[in-house]
Amino acid sequence: MDSTPTIFLTGATGQLGSFLLAEFLGFGSSIAYTGQVICPVRASSNLDQINWVEDFYKLPDGTIKTHKNIHFVPCELLNAHNTAHILEQYCLKNHFPLPSEVIHAAAVINISPGTSKSTSNAMLTEEVLLLAELLKVAHFSHVSSIAVLGGTAPLGESETLDPEHFHPGRSKASISDYALSKMESELSVWRANAEGMSVSIVRPGVILGIGPKSSAPQKLWQRIHDKSLPFITDGCSGVVDVRDVAMILRRCHENRISSPVTAVSENIDFNELVTGMANGLGLKLQLKLLHRVPWLNRMRALGFLRHLPFIGRYFTAQMRIMLFSRAAYNGASGESIAKGYISPARSFKDFGTLLSKRW
Repeated sequence: MDSTPTIFLTGATGQLGSFLLAEFLGFGSSIAYTGQVICPVRASSNLDQINWVEDFYKLPDGTIKTHKNIHFVPCELLNAHNTAHILEQYCLKNHFPLPSEVIHAAAVINISPGTSKSTSNAMLTEEVLLLAELLKVAHFSHVSSIAVLGGTAPLGESETLDPEHFHPGRSKASISDYALSKMESELSVWRANAEGMSVSIVRPGVILGIGPKSSAPQKLWQRIHDKSLPFITDGCSGVVDVRDVAMILRRCHENRISSPVTAVSENIDFNELVTGMANGLGLKLQLKLLHRVPWLNRMRALGFLRHLPFIGRYFTAQMRIMLFSRAAYNGASGESIAKGYISPARSFKDFGTLLSKRW
């Protein structure tokens, strides 16, 4: 029986997970992993995203999907005990060890302030942690988000956030439900760590990648491609190439990095981000630029409209933060692991070219 640890990877059919599979198979920046990787899938899951990754790396169709070390196993992550039973049967049948390591990359991705409070990130993480406990794993790696970080500077003023700026006790009034769910998820991982579980946590910025037009991670690419973006702002955020996140996540996992790692290659203004993505798609957009002075104060003055149906979400505090935040993120912890990031300009070109071709 193979002594190389078996890895249980959630989210393998998503954007980050599919690039992580390529990383494990040696098509990214690292040598191939020789152990088995088990990827849970639902009955409704499809492998379209993996097709995109195979296309991106110019691999023959099926290279990743049918690789002998990659196993797509039908199971429901929200039932840890049943999943553990399925894994026991599957590994016994295929003569390799049960998973002794977990990488949790699955997530509900929706940054809209109107995201339902039923967003299942926290619930999903709790159940995957329970599964890890049942399997008695040696290490658990969790993909969080820069959405969990927050500082004290007034909205619209510049501030740099470091990995330690994780303050889950701050007011929930100005935090999106997505950010709240990611904070609750990370708190669960830290609790497991306090109880003795070895963990790594990676907090990516806005991930630049590729995939089907209808998938949530491609929402901004899709709106730029369809020219349905009404305006841009002079807010900013941290961005990172999906290939960098996959590399950093694998290295953090394999080296058991215990301190939280921020994966941000560059802090970039939204207008520069949108313009760069449009150029990558071969488009020239004429968009109205809304400066935070005076638009931030105008949105505050119209804050009472947040109670109205349909349009109310556009006048919430969360929307003002999303559009006009000047927070920057210190990505040095990720850079030290990646040994240099892929520049956004290269990401725009590499991904935009394939997106414009396939869309």
